[in-house]
Amino acid sequence: MSTSPITKERLAAAFEYAGIAVTPERLEEKLPEYVGFLELIRGANVPGLGETVPQTAFKASWE
Repeated sequence: MSTSPITKERLAAAFEYAGIAVTPERLEEKLPEYVGFLELIRGANVPGLGETVPQTAFKASWE
């Protein structure tokens, strides 16, 4: 699966959308850390697993 690169502009837009105030200077200073963290998150996404089937069935019944 191909993913878009994490750029400074995209990261700034994500912070703005989330309502997180990050100055351009801080973004520039911490960009390698932010990108590294987001790459770790991307690496944890395993395509093709889908939903996990429950081990046991549950049927709520009060009658």
